[in-house]
Amino acid sequence: MRHCIEYWNSFWFPETTVFNLAMCRIIVVGIRLFVLMPHLGNELNLLQGGAGFTEPQLLIVSLLAIIPEDIFLTPTAFLVMYWVTSVAGATTLIGLATRTSAFVFALGNWILVAHIYSYAEEHHVETLLCIFLMLLAFSPSGDRLSIDALIRRRHQHSLNEKPQSMERVSTAAWPLKLIQILFAYTYFSTGLGKIVYGGLTWINGYTLQQYILRSALSEERALGIWLAQQHTLCILLSIGTILFELLFPVVLFFSRIMPYILIAGICFHAGIYMTMGADFFEHILLYVVFIDFESWAPWFEKVKASIIGRPGYQVKS
Repeated sequence: MRHCIEYWNSFWFPETTVFNLAMCRIIVVGIRLFVLMPHLGNELNLLQGGAGFTEPQLLIVSLLAIIPEDIFLTPTAFLVMYWVTSVAGATTLIGLATRTSAFVFALGNWILVAHIYSYAEEHHVETLLCIFLMLLAFSPSGDRLSIDALIRRRHQHSLNEKPQSMERVSTAAWPLKLIQILFAYTYFSTGLGKIVYGGLTWINGYTLQQYILRSALSEERALGIWLAQQHTLCILLSIGTILFELLFPVVLFFSRIMPYILIAGICFHAGIYMTMGADFFEHILLYVVFIDFESWAPWFEKVKASIIGRPGYQVKS
């Protein structure tokens, strides 16, 4: 049992830097905030459409049990919530009151997404992203590359205290590892489901042709219409899809092949978007949790040294 506990702790809570987590915070929150945020206009149109919920999500049902409908489900409430969420995203991005900001930003995203999904528009592509945003609130993602870290250092300097190093902690790796495992589970279960429920019919080419043609026609994707007519190519793509999804968990154990599988994943999702119109941008964005930014530290240090070394910059002792 002791060895099991030691292995568990060494896997989830190794002594590591906060740099990787901080970089993921900046990249994911920044792109979510400025590119992939739910559209406010869409939220308001659904509210004012009068169609009513088709499949109300658990979060929305729970909130309605606390907040009266005539207060919560109003354009004013959603307008305020949207902008509070956006401001929280900005403060999370720069690392100001990071844990609180990240919690508000994640919760706001959860509510906005759950509201859209309550009108029978449920998709799974945002699930992992929403989970990661909430994990930031329970992790030290703001201990590096943040306003919080700058304020802490200045406070310690004003008190003539020795700065406490945040270079290596035991709580910075588990959010990244959890998302990696959830990624592996998502892909593997999808591939396994194709085999269990579809069997050999899923890789006969005709099944993929049908999926591609139906989506390509509805989304007006000329490339998809062409691809749906290439039976042999669809057989190869079907086999490649199964292999990619079933083999993705390998990245958890063999880091050397990780770049190749991630590149394959980017091509996989980009191909789906170009031929079928289904975007998995959130999945592609979250691939950053697999990147070891710490290995780029020497490059960052060179850039920092070149900036500091320019004329006009002074280094205070």
